[in-house]
Amino acid sequence: MNEESMGLALEMKGVRKSFPGTIAVDDVDFEVRPGEVHALVGENGAGKSTLMKMIAGSFDDYEGQIIVKGREVRLHTPTIAKKFGIGMIYQELSLARPISITENLLAGRLPRKGPFLDKRLAKRQARSLLEGVGLDLDPDLPIEDISQHEAQLVEIAKVLGNDPIILVMDEPTSALSREEVERLFAIIDQLRKRGIAIVYISHHLPEIFKIADRVTVMRDGKKIATKPIGEVTREEIVQMMVGRSVKEFYKRQERTIGEARLRVKGLSRFGFFHDVDFEARRGEILGICGLSGAGRTELARVLVGLDRADAGSIEVDGSPVRGSTMAEHLEQGIAYLTEDRKIEGLALRLAVDDNILSAIIDRLSSASVFSKSKGMQRVRALIGELSIYPPDPSRTVGNLSGGNQQKVLLAKWLASEPKVLILDEPTRGVDIGAKMTIHSSIEKLARQGCTVLLISSDLPELVGLTDRVMIMRKGHFTREMDYGECSEESLLLAANGDVGTGEGRAS
Repeated sequence: MNEESMGLALEMKGVRKSFPGTIAVDDVDFEVRPGEVHALVGENGAGKSTLMKMIAGSFDDYEGQIIVKGREVRLHTPTIAKKFGIGMIYQELSLARPISITENLLAGRLPRKGPFLDKRLAKRQARSLLEGVGLDLDPDLPIEDISQHEAQLVEIAKVLGNDPIILVMDEPTSALSREEVERLFAIIDQLRKRGIAIVYISHHLPEIFKIADRVTVMRDGKKIATKPIGEVTREEIVQMMVGRSVKEFYKRQERTIGEARLRVKGLSRFGFFHDVDFEARRGEILGICGLSGAGRTELARVLVGLDRADAGSIEVDGSPVRGSTMAEHLEQGIAYLTEDRKIEGLALRLAVDDNILSAIIDRLSSASVFSKSKGMQRVRALIGELSIYPPDPSRTVGNLSGGNQQKVLLAKWLASEPKVLILDEPTRGVDIGAKMTIHSSIEKLARQGCTVLLISSDLPELVGLTDRVMIMRKGHFTREMDYGECSEESLLLAANGDVGTGEGRAS
């Protein structure tokens, strides 16, 4: 090995990985230095996750060289990768939900006292790992009893417990609130000071500019460039990723906003939100902004019939919404895109067309006989409109990239032609190209007269797309902002309890 390789924590030379009919990673060189945060960016399907799965030991048939601390290694299994000090935090959590936090954190290395498990020591070790990521949880709690963002931090604590020298983080903030993101950045800074090499995969460019030392851009399985973060702009990164300028993101189009379509009065679900009143109009995109725990998702679940209200009323086009199930609310025109596409949104083992048509089975059935052929024209139109790739209605959804899965989920609800569409974090964890496609579809839907409720933690998304934003805090709407008032700063201040006026939306 040359001297330069000896000084690197990780070096990959000419690596290549193909799947049937696809070259996922094509002759890529990549390196990370000790104590460096190296951002890896690209659209979904660009090859970045496949590249990192190589060093995590997920494949035994890759080509090229992988060098760890100056030593060439063959990483055929996750166990071998872990032996060489490589830790991987996946976007899709690998925690076992029915068992406890302790058992998850210490899986494979639970302490023993003779032939028996040392429960007291295990709990103490688990508490220490939780404290390292700022969590104060009972280690005996099962994973299924904690929130998604808490589970994300438990996943991070689990990997850190193995003392990695190279840490790969794949979309680690996708389920975290702004406060938790800041906590994670503090942890990353500590790891950097300890000399740990960090590969940080993210679609959130502001995060990359905040914490990364260098950035590598991938597109179509190839490395486009590696640059020091101080020598590249956000616009240049977007251009390298997708060949389009970031200025194209929020090209607001004129649309007609009509009379009130959705009316909510005195709606309450005890313990989550109370006495909520608001109206949303035809053709309007109404944003709902709030910190984690504000009650946004809980409100959405009641509006669509997933959870029952304890008080209050919901009306669509002047008619009370009846029934206590999601199917009944959908019949009356309210659809809901959940924030968790994997568990609640999609049937991953079914095909694209089956998922898209699943919300309108009754409309395609006669005498209890379902006719898929009646809906295939609509399926193909939505695949084209949303640029779902590959454009194959029979492709299993679980084999698609995250961004394309999200497009399938959106297509499912667009197929139902809703009067009111509630979108809960519709672009979380998707690449820039997919985000632009989803934004365009939301705009088109509103122009066609649909009422859109956009729940998002992405402040630029709220600022760029919405006509109004309702601020939710501690289960109540505390403030309303019109288009001209909104800016990232004003929304953040309002979400944190500021009731003054903001500086307005940036031009």
